[in-house]
Amino acid sequence: METALIWAIGAGVGLASLAGNRAFAPLAVFILMARMDWLPWFGVEESPLDFIFSDVAVVILLLLVVLEVIMTRLTLLMLVERLLRLPFALVSGALLCGAAVAHEAPGWGYIAGIAGGALLAALGYYVHSGIVIAGEGRDPGPALDLAVLVLAATILLLPQAGYAYLLAIFWLSIRVRRLKRLKYKGLRVLA
Repeated sequence: METALIWAIGAGVGLASLAGNRAFAPLAVFILMARMDWLPWFGVEESPLDFIFSDVAVVILLLLVVLEVIMTRLTLLMLVERLLRLPFALVSGALLCGAAVAHEAPGWGYIAGIAGGALLAALGYYVHSGIVIAGEGRDPGPALDLAVLVLAATILLLPQAGYAYLLAIFWLSIRVRRLKRLKYKGLRVLA
């Protein structure tokens, strides 16, 4: 029981951090792998957040994944995508972490997963903004999509990798802070 909870937390924090980069892709991988019963540590059974495994939720999620990919590619929709990325990431991260721990956490423990997932998604969003700054204002596109899919599948198959990814995100957030400080250093004099 305790090992399953540790694995569920590892998968939840890793997937929630990934949601900051692409909001719906980690959620789609999680739902697909859970519904196909490919996760030995996780079972789709009665829980407060089992509604995300329903057929209607899957169809809506697949439409949102396609919409998100299209919005990152079309220049006309990039501004809308940038405005919606943070709210979508917060909701997705909260659902991911909450659903991952809902089966194993005692009582209302999944509420902590929801709150923690939203915070980790915000941290992932912060790191993604640093990636965009390093890319001179451009989103990495298909490379990031593929990386998110591979990392999500890896985290779900090896839940301990979620903790390693979380450490990497913390390290990257420190690097982004330094990058932003260097970028805006000369602008402080003008203010």
